[in-house]
Amino acid sequence: MQNEEASRTALLIAASLVLLHGHPKYSGLVSKTSADLCAHMLERYSLQTRLLLKIIRQGWFRPIAKLIERVTIQGILLHYVLRKKCIAALARSALGNGTTQVVIIGGGFDPLSFELHENFPGVRLWEIDHPATQLQKVRPFPKIDAERLHFIPVDLNAAALNGEALIKSGFDPAHRTFWIAEGLLMYLPAEIFSLLIKTLKGLSASGSQFAFTFMEKQSDDRIRFHSQSKLVDWWLRERSEPFLWGTTRGGLIDLMRPWRVIRFFDHDNLRELGPGLADEPIAKGEVICLAEI
Repeated sequence: MQNEEASRTALLIAASLVLLHGHPKYSGLVSKTSADLCAHMLERYSLQTRLLLKIIRQGWFRPIAKLIERVTIQGILLHYVLRKKCIAALARSALGNGTTQVVIIGGGFDPLSFELHENFPGVRLWEIDHPATQLQKVRPFPKIDAERLHFIPVDLNAAALNGEALIKSGFDPAHRTFWIAEGLLMYLPAEIFSLLIKTLKGLSASGSQFAFTFMEKQSDDRIRFHSQSKLVDWWLRERSEPFLWGTTRGGLIDLMRPWRVIRFFDHDNLRELGPGLADEPIAKGEVICLAEI
């Protein structure tokens, strides 16, 4: 990621949500609120993203988007949308069962914190993300309730998650927390992941949960989506956003201790989240893990 710019990946995913919400076949997979929030961020980010927003809202662009997928990562748009749908459902389930705090690490342009802020008035939320991305995310929403929704700028590539900053902003380690790290950990070195697990453990009351995604190592130890093209490898390197870390499911269970892994969700599980997806290609390689302390 460039220091002065928001993550290109964050912008791409926001555009994907708007694109699929406008598609007659997939519109039910993305809430109108989520699509509208993403569109608002893209509208305000730059002239280029404003133009992109106009293009992806046109019906003629849909077959072009499919073609782009074929030469990059087949099924990646559905993967993004279903990944978010799954994690949002896990968060809502936790909040419905007594969790009172949500911390999103590396939130990008994901509108989940805004939606939860609106739907759960008694819950407090925090986002921890790279300063450049976070600044651009907050800028279009000047009237955010700072008592319940907090933004803490941290470059996780350069510094560890700061528990003190969380606590100073009102976070209470004695309360049950739902932690989220979606589409983030593959960009961080393995030692940062190990440190993060220990930090979250020290900040988590019994019954707290951690939902995150990780890249599942392939048999040749490569860390990538199964259908990922060399064009994507080059793009990630050019944007300084290469995949640095991945593991196996068995290896992750060991790495997570004392957290207890409750369940994994892969591409087949995500397929079950929407109707008519049995024959749709969904990118394979990134897995959601739900763990509890």
